[in-house]
Amino acid sequence: MGLDAQVIAIGPLSEDVLDCLEYGPLFYAEVEQGATVVTNLFIACTSEASHALANAFGVGAMELGKHHLNPIGTDTALLREHFGDGDVASFERLAAHGFQFYYLPNA
Repeated sequence: MGLDAQVIAIGPLSEDVLDCLEYGPLFYAEVEQGATVVTNLFIACTSEASHALANAFGVGAMELGKHHLNPIGTDTALLREHFGDGDVASFERLAAHGFQFYYLPNA
């Protein structure tokens, strides 16, 4: 079995992050500003991309005790290579607005 993985982001809803979230702004119309929301951010569908995703955050793909990610020092060039500019821009904005990030492997 191969490895796939994702990074989820958890943090406070604000107008500034609506376009970074998985669902469109209409889905959040009734959600109070500041409410905690969860979104998928990076989705890696291959073993290679899953390992690159973990490596970009300085953790091993199966290093289970270290999957609460620190956005400081992230290898954004590696993220751009595998996930594109849009996802990286969303990551940077979510980080600036206090979101927490978690790497979730599925092996």
